[in-house]
Amino acid sequence: MILHPDAKPRLRPVEPFVEPDAGTVGVRDPSGLSGVALSLSEPALFILALLDGTNTLGRIQDLFRGRYGQPLSLETLVELVTRLEESLLLEGPRFDAHYQKLLDEYRAQPARPMHSAAALGLDSRPGEVFDGMLRSVAPAACHSRIVGLIAPHLDYPRGEPCYAAAYGALARQEPPERFVILGTNHFGLGGRSAVTATGLDFATPLGTARTDRAFLERLEEQCGDLRRHEFDHQGEHSVELQVCWLQHLYGADRVRIVPLLCPDPCGPTGTAPYDGAGVDLAEFGRVLAETMAADPGSTVVVAGADFSHVGGFFGDERELDQGFLEEVHHRDQEVLEQIESGAAADLRACIARDENTTRICSAGCMFTLMTALPDAAATVLRYHQAVQQSVQNCVTCAAVLFQQ
Repeated sequence: MILHPDAKPRLRPVEPFVEPDAGTVGVRDPSGLSGVALSLSEPALFILALLDGTNTLGRIQDLFRGRYGQPLSLETLVELVTRLEESLLLEGPRFDAHYQKLLDEYRAQPARPMHSAAALGLDSRPGEVFDGMLRSVAPAACHSRIVGLIAPHLDYPRGEPCYAAAYGALARQEPPERFVILGTNHFGLGGRSAVTATGLDFATPLGTARTDRAFLERLEEQCGDLRRHEFDHQGEHSVELQVCWLQHLYGADRVRIVPLLCPDPCGPTGTAPYDGAGVDLAEFGRVLAETMAADPGSTVVVAGADFSHVGGFFGDERELDQGFLEEVHHRDQEVLEQIESGAAADLRACIARDENTTRICSAGCMFTLMTALPDAAATVLRYHQAVQQSVQNCVTCAAVLFQQ
């Protein structure tokens, strides 16, 4: 990178972290595309906050002098910016080339592999894991055809009550032509802006689930390229957890999927992409509904969704006592009531209220499911709080059926 006083570097999204032993603050890439974590001084963090693509290096020097009362040499500033670029934390040609290499390698795979089977709760006998969960619940009675499902994307042990309730109900129904699986894009480049698909099949310990590329292409005819950030699927777990369940219920060779990751619609731009690139999430949901209606084969839409994330692990200063957990339950119940009411826009507004204080992470996939299935009746089967007091971590989840 050749830098001059008029250059306007832009920092990629980073997250701060505290190094308790050293008492310093660092930054790292939440997407994992850069494996570098940098420890920085407070003045350096001030400079990073100014690297938004609008400030020239010359202006940053002026602002630094105004803040600290001393000059910042261009040489020192360029050294910091160069270090960020080499760490793949700056937007620009170097990062673009790195990402394109990763994307090309991802697309060259015969199938997307499951990288975290043990961490997610699958041992060497996955069938026994799923059968054990199914034995823990009495399947819900379904009087109409299941067309949609909300299930957790927690690891299987923590999400067991809701996984068992959701997939226990689905197990009593014949498999559809395909499953559209809506996941949460936790850390990928498309997480804040774009519906992100992948054309790869999914390999799991149970076999390989085929992706319905023809259906995906019909969506792209209306919505444009949905695979621009396809590499986001490489490390995202919210889709693969549902794939394994479906393979267990119906057999790996009988399961066809359409894997999609949904952005968060609760930011300042709402359902519109924050950067103006890509399809509006509400429009995508309508296109999905139309594409399913026009297809002669049946489709079930599955949202891999968790609800609240609270406790000291996530930055809350309160203890995870009974009072706090009851407040979280009340908050989640408000969301579940909106789901049962059937109004996707009201669901989005409910989650976005007060800046989503309990950190519900899956508004995008739940909103999309409801938009795609506007006439389906929702029934909440189970709600669960997975509490780990030892690390002050609570993640909540639910099992919800949509029937027509």
